[in-house]
Amino acid sequence: MFKLLKKIFKKDSQEKEAVSDINLASAIILIEVSYSDFEIKTVEIEKIIKFFEKDLNLSKEKAIWLNNEAQKLHKDTNCLRKYIKLINENYTKEEKMKLINIAWKIARADNEVDKYEEHRIRKISELLYLNHADFIKEKIDSN
Repeated sequence: MFKLLKKIFKKDSQEKEAVSDINLASAIILIEVSYSDFEIKTVEIEKIIKFFEKDLNLSKEKAIWLNNEAQKLHKDTNCLRKYIKLINENYTKEEKMKLINIAWKIARADNEVDKYEEHRIRKISELLYLNHADFIKEKIDSN
């Protein structure tokens, strides 16, 4: 009986540790935007990796690793709630707006913004408690 309880609580704590990295949470959100049109294009992945290198100050190897980890986790995730929660708890409004700006850039990477990509970015911005004006501002600024 005790072994069963330990196993349950150990599993729960492992899930919390897996999400504790804010960079990984941001990466999963960006992968979600990229996948919202039901395919992840190479140009979108390249944009995501460049974002990791430039804005998160990661080396090329770490950026590629983060992208691969985010894709693996995204594949097994059916709910983004824990990632959104982590971002809401750790990001300022400006950092959230920057994330939405990057999401728009990734959606535009293939020179077309799919209606599903726009819808996903809108929902994510709402979940990050950004108002509609911020959503529109970042859409315009991402050009």
